[in-house]
This record gives sequence, structure tokens and C-alpha cells, in this order.
Amino acid sequence: CENKKMEFTNYPLVIVLLITLSVASDQNGHSGQSFRYTNYDDLVQLMSDYGANYPEIAKPFPIGKSVKKRQIWVMRITSGARDPRPLGRPMFKYVGNMHGDETVGREMLVKLIRYLCEQYGRNDTVTKLIDSTDIYIVPTMNPDGFEVAEEGACDSERGHGRENANLVDLNRDFPDQFDVTPRPRPRQPETEVLMKWIVDNPFVLSANLHGGSVVASYPFDSSARRTWTGTYSKSPDDAVFRHLAQVYSTNHATMHTNIHCDGGDDFPGGITNGAHWYNVPGGMQDFNYLHSNCFEITLELSCCKYPPASQLPVEWERNKNALLSYMLEVHKGIRGFVSDESGKAVPGARVHVEGIDHSIRSTEHGEYWRLLVPGTYNVTVSADGYLNESIYFIPVPDDMPVYLNFTMRTNGSWEPALYKHHNQEEMETVLRDLAIRYPSITRLYSIGKSIKGRTLWVMEVSDNPGQHEALEPEFKYIGNMHGNEVTGRETLLILIQYLCENYKVDPNVTKLVDSTRIHIMPTMNPDGYAKAQEGDVSGIVGRGNANNYDLNRDFPDRLGNRKLNMQKETKLVIKWLKEYPFVLSANLHNGALVVNYPYDNSPSGRTVYTASPDDDVFVALSLAYSQSHSTMWKGERCPGDSDGFRDGITNGAAWYSVTGGMQDYNYVETNCFEVTIEQGCTKFPLARELPRIWNENRNPLLEFINQVHIGIKGFVLDHLQSPIKNAFINIDGRHHSIRSTETGEYWRLLLPGTYSVTVSASGYHPVTMEIAVGKEMPLAVNFTLSNGTSSAVHTSQVKTQDIDDTTDTTENAGGNPSPTLADSTTSTTEIIEEPHTSNGDVTKRPDNTSVPLSELHEGVNKQHLLMTIAIVLVVMTILVCVGVVVMLPFLCYNSCRRRIVQHRGFSRLPSDDIEQDLEFSELPIIPSNAKSSILKLPGFRSKKTKNVTFGANPVLESSEDDI
Repeated sequence: CENKKMEFTNYPLVIVLLITLSVASDQNGHSGQSFRYTNYDDLVQLMSDYGANYPEIAKPFPIGKSVKKRQIWVMRITSGARDPRPLGRPMFKYVGNMHGDETVGREMLVKLIRYLCEQYGRNDTVTKLIDSTDIYIVPTMNPDGFEVAEEGACDSERGHGRENANLVDLNRDFPDQFDVTPRPRPRQPETEVLMKWIVDNPFVLSANLHGGSVVASYPFDSSARRTWTGTYSKSPDDAVFRHLAQVYSTNHATMHTNIHCDGGDDFPGGITNGAHWYNVPGGMQDFNYLHSNCFEITLELSCCKYPPASQLPVEWERNKNALLSYMLEVHKGIRGFVSDESGKAVPGARVHVEGIDHSIRSTEHGEYWRLLVPGTYNVTVSADGYLNESIYFIPVPDDMPVYLNFTMRTNGSWEPALYKHHNQEEMETVLRDLAIRYPSITRLYSIGKSIKGRTLWVMEVSDNPGQHEALEPEFKYIGNMHGNEVTGRETLLILIQYLCENYKVDPNVTKLVDSTRIHIMPTMNPDGYAKAQEGDVSGIVGRGNANNYDLNRDFPDRLGNRKLNMQKETKLVIKWLKEYPFVLSANLHNGALVVNYPYDNSPSGRTVYTASPDDDVFVALSLAYSQSHSTMWKGERCPGDSDGFRDGITNGAAWYSVTGGMQDYNYVETNCFEVTIEQGCTKFPLARELPRIWNENRNPLLEFINQVHIGIKGFVLDHLQSPIKNAFINIDGRHHSIRSTETGEYWRLLLPGTYSVTVSASGYHPVTMEIAVGKEMPLAVNFTLSNGTSSAVHTSQVKTQDIDDTTDTTENAGGNPSPTLADSTTSTTEIIEEPHTSNGDVTKRPDNTSVPLSELHEGVNKQHLLMTIAIVLVVMTILVCVGVVVMLPFLCYNSCRRRIVQHRGFSRLPSDDIEQDLEFSELPIIPSNAKSSILKLPGFRSKKTKNVTFGANPVLESSEDDI
């Protein structure tokens, strides 16, 4: 235009060109010059510019730093972006570039930021979306990886940007529900930043953007089977996730057509279950669903991970409508507020939809959002200190949310009364009061007294207190082992009352009490507690017992220290362990925030990971507690500590080596699996901290008790269906046995999977089974052992169609049906379907489970010999009796005379005919005042008279008469 010689005839060409560029800019939300990749500096500048140019709807801010100290930037887009979020407005997020070399998602989100800002007020859909939704966009979660990735690289190579700067795959770095393998490395900075952001904000819906395929993948991303591919791992909200994935795929230009990026891709409808595609332990989408209210899916946007920039306009056109349509899904399902009768918000209320085993929680302002597919639902809201509130038959349409507000009524029954520290007398008063108020589900008993004479109390909570029910597992909690570590003492007191108050009120509590025999010892060291001081943060006053001895160093040790002079409290606990068939246990401490599992000591005494044979089970048990805790799972360190604990758990010896610990003794010397739970950094916190501590630990305490119901259980029986005690139950590959009880019962904690289980007992043939253990409930398996001393092992299999849904198929090693229980020559097994009833009934012990006839010893089949002798004796006795009965009338007919002697002398029978005699009643001959009579037979002589009693007390009389 500056060319003064430009002809007027060229002006129309210039105008057409400008109009064309303007239209292109409007259609794409930005000018064509941005069709290139934005490096880190460009991204920072873009976020700043758009925040400055659109301050009413855009606000950029960082949430943390990468390994290389690059900021992880977020753009908030909503009306009033500089103000607090309006109540009720749902939060949505997109996260891109988690894998640094998967770049299309990064650029799509950059373009989305521009498009939303530039189209606000011009496009009705965009305007309504921004006015009603709090949108957060993270273009890159892995800025370090992107900086080393190479444009044009369609496949990943290690060290070329997929991982972060520490070469860690961030989509394998989140806590995983099925991954129980100890991870020594710390969690990555980028992962920790996202985890905190996710948990601290009430996001409702999310997607993270990847590349390498064209498909929408939904939870779960990992499975209990841990197979590489082919296992559909269904979440409780599978229908919702399938719908969400289908929304994106259908609105994508090509995804719904089932794009085959390579020979292995096959995604009907353009969607897939994550684990069914391939197993991803530690993925971000599963973390969102399990640890927050947020539903997240993973979007794979292109076959080439880092395509040339020239491909970006095409990708934008393919994804634009899908990106917008997916965001609109945040406005589906039900939403509303939870408040009390005064209108005050009820935070942390659980919103439960009948038939879906996944609850979401209300925010600090009482808000909730619950995504649902169209249908009719029953919804119940529960909160601590309030009565449950339910609304039934709620129709949920496809095109708009349903607003439901819940008003909670207080039950005001118990919580404030126990928010204090209790000395011995106050604790005893609380326990006795509960035992009196709830006699149908409680039993208060003592295991003995401490050195200073203080009683070690235990409260049993069960639907049949004082009785061991067949196959019902026994669980225990022990608190206050160290006298100055007190939160276990107080949380256990509150737990007892919580169980009592909520029995027959809360279905989960009712089921737990009906199916478990729970023993709770609030304090193991009352003498130490008496010396401890409130406010003690990290001291040692009161840690030991009255002899100032550390009780958690006083148990016989697995490495040889047998502790000959044990403290009185230790001896009492050991005696207690022998009296009850405990299956699972935890002892509660303070001084850290972590769950510590065996082994507690190492052979060298050094700080080194020392795994037990059941390391995977202990890791899972520990995670069950830490991941149910509001903060423990984060692994934050206490003041003064150098490091935290990944996922809030640790192997004992990897933390520090402890000789003579109680948890190792439980595992090595009994059938009980025990962990140590450190409930907080402060050992003796102030009483005003107890409400927070209880609320943090309530759900973990309940969830940990539930873990007693994993694995397998059943009876070990002989061929007469009598129980076999002290039978060994061994799992192939695990050098740890458990033993059957006096009644032949056993419980074996196991994670989902397939196991080879061998049961053996002295004097019996061992039997081996292949058993598939499911996730949802324990599998009841009876083992029937036959007599014999052969070393041969009888094998059978329990096959299942799915690891989560076990069936009752029993086969022997050859695949043929197993012999019946009546077959006395072959070892057999019986699979029992666990009944699932509302009243908590459990499998009953089989009939005729009497004590075995004799002790069986190795190498001698005494039972068979004794049975043979018994049968011969019985037959001979029967023959003798029959002979006597047949011959006696013939021998005695003419010689047998009967007389009845009364107090007044002899009275002869009226006839010599024995048959006629027998027709007469003898009673009229006996005077009414007679107390005894004498039966005399001819041919027999006696110096003393024998009495025959007729319903009255005999009067012994002597006679000088000879017969």
C-alpha cells in the first residue's frame, strides 16, 4: 500500500485478500500465523497477553513447577474470572501434553483458549458456556518433555520428550488402586502439583489430551488382573464414562469411524475401556475418579504424536466441536446444595446414588454435582451428625441438569461428648456405659492388669457378642501402646460409640458389625498414659510402661531375640492372641502420618526394605487406610523429618529397624496380619484437635476393618466331616503358613488373582487347589482331607469366568469333576457361595463337625484301626444279646420263680404259670406306703438284700434270710 504507483485496479484484490484472512481468522478463532508450535516462552507470553486483553473472562496463573523449574500454567476462563467462583457453578478442566512428545493436545488447548476468548459475546454457545462454567485449561503438564521433543517424530523414544526431565512417565506416577508394588522413588514434582490441584478443587469433569491413536479412553485404566491387555476394568460409573467418551468421539470429525492407526487398533465407535486397551497403572484419569469428585477420560487425538505444524489446522477442525460439546456435559445429571435446618452448608456430605457404588461429596459450601446418564434414580445423602435424607424416583433427562437440595436433620447423639482426653477412670466409665446401653452388640472384658494394677479393657462389638460364629473373621485394634501417643486411644473410644450408635442405622456399619467380630483395646499402656502430658509433640515421657520399658521392643523377635523377661503387658497381649483366632489387626501410634507394615526389622539392623512373604498384601492393606485418609496418602513429612512417605505407607525396616515389635510377632507367631498406623505428627495433641483427627481417621478405620474380608476362608475337614485343627494352609510361592483353628476354620488374606493353595495335616493326604480370588467378597472354600501317609498331593482347580465373579466349579488336575465329600479314599474340596443377606448371616459350619475320634500321628493310621476294632466289638455285642434274648425263655420257663418281698413279708404270685403271672399287675400287690421291694430268684443266695426302686427313694434294708 505504500507503493505510490499502485494502480487503483489492484485495490479490489487487496480488499478480497483482507476479507479472506478475516473470515479465516474468525473461523479458526485466531489468525493463520499461529499455526505453529508454541514453545515454553511463547506459551507464557500468550497466557499473559490473553489475560491482559480479556481480563473479565481470562485469568492465567501457575500451580507449580516442573523438574527444570518451568511453571505449569493454567488459564481460567469464566465470566468474572478475577472473582471467587459463584456458588453452584461447576468446574471443568482440560490438561494437555502430559507426555511431552504428544503435542497435538497442547496446541488444541492453546487454540481453544484463543477461540473462547475471541468468540465470547459473538458466539451464543461459547458465551453461555463461559457464563455458566468455570473452565480451567492446562496446555502443558510436562513443559520439560516438550522442550526436548522433536517435530515430525510420530513414535516415542525414551529420552526424547515423552517422560519428564527425570525420565519418568507421568501417566504411571499417580497412586493406583491395584498397584501394590513398593516404589522407592519419590513422586515427580509435576505429579504432586496436579494431585494437589485436583484434590483441593471441586472439579466435576475433565479430560487429558494425548496422541498416538485416535480414540476416547475411559476408566478404569488398570485392572486387578494386571494383564497387559484384554481385561475390561469396569468402574461403578461405567455407563457415565461410556457416554462421555461417546460424546467426544461422535462430535469428532473422524474418531467415531474407528481409525486404525496401526494393525492393533480397533475401537468400535471410537471409544475403549482403558485397561481393555492396555493396562496403565498409576494413570491420572483413575486418580481423578477415585480421589476426587472429578470424572476424567483420556483423549488420543492423532496417530502421529508430534506431526508437522502444517497438520494443526486440520486437527483443529476435527476437534473444535468435540472440545466444546464435551465441556457442555458438565451440565448433566443432578446438582444442588446440602444444608442443615438453619440453612448452614454441610460440607463433606456423601451423595450416594442407589445401585452405583461410588459417592461424591459436597464442597465446603455444601455444593454437589453428580453426573448421570438419563434414567430414574434414588439418591441418599449422609453426613456425620445428621440423619440420612433420601429422594426417590428422580427422573434425569438428557438435555439439562436436575436441581435437588437436601436439608439435613441433626441426630445430635454423640460426637461432642467424646471430644476430650479420657483418663483411666473416665475411659472405664465410657466403656461400661456403652456396654450397658448396647448389650445386644457389645461385650466388655479384660485381659488382665498392668504393672500398676490398671485394667487392660477390650470392647467386643458383634451381632452375637461373646460367641465365635462359624467363618466370621475376628479383627482387633490396639491403641496407646506408647503411653504418650494418644490419638489411637481416643479415636478407638469414639469408634466404639460410632459403631454402637450407627448399628441398624447406617447400612455399612450394620453390615460390618453383622459380619465381623471386632475387638477394640483403647489402651495397652495405661500406666504410661498416666505419666504423659497433653501438648507433648515429640517427647518420651510416658512412652514406656511403669518400668519405663518400650512395649514395642518387648515381643519375641523373628530373628532370634526371644525376650525371656517380657513385661507384664506384653505377656497379657500374647496370651490374648492365643485365645482368639485374629485375622487382621492394627496398632495405633503417633509421631508421623503413615501406615507401616512388616517386616519391622532387617537381618543387618540397617535401614533397608525388608519384605515379608506377603508384602503385596501388606502394601494393599496399608493403602486401604492411607488412601481413605484425607491427607495421609499425600505422603507429607512431619516437621523435622527429611522425607515423606510415598502414598502414605512404608515398610517398617525401610523407615528404621525395630527389634521386638508387635506387628512382626503377630505375623510370624499367629495367623494375624498386623500393621502399625501412625495417626499424626503430634504425639499428645490438644483436645481441641480431636474432632479433626477423628474426622480424618473415621473412614480409614472402617475401611481397614473391611479388609478382613478379602481372600479365602473355609473349613479343613476329614472324610467324616469332622474338623481338623492345626492343618497348614500354604500358598505356592509364599513361605508363610497359617493354621486351621480348633474348629477347623481358616482365613487367608489374599489379593485378587489366581493361587495354588495346598492344605496339609499330620496323618492326612495333602490336597492342592488352583483358586481364583475375586475382589468383592471372600471366597469360601472347604478342604476335605483323606486318611493316609502318602506324600502324593491331590490337586484340583477352582476356575472362574472372571476374577471378580467367582463360580462354584471344582475340578481335579485332570479336568474331571472332583470326587464327592462322601468319598473316603480321595482328598476333596467344596466351594461355598457366601450368602449375602441384609441381616449379616454368614456361612454356617457343616453339620456333624464333632471332635475327631482320636489323635492321628505321622506314619500310623490309627483312626482306621480303631474304627475296625469298634465295628467288631459292636457286632459281637449284638450277637451275644440276640442269643441271650432267644435262649433265656427256654432256660428259665420251668425254673424261674419270682417273689416280691414287702415290709410285711413274702407274697407269692397267684399262679405258677409265668405267662399268667405276667398278665397280673404287680402294683396292687405293693402296699401304697411301700418304699422298696426285693426281687429274688430261686437258685441264687445272697447275704444282702438288693433293692428295686418304684419311683420313690429306696430305703435300704438288710435281711438275715438266705435265698
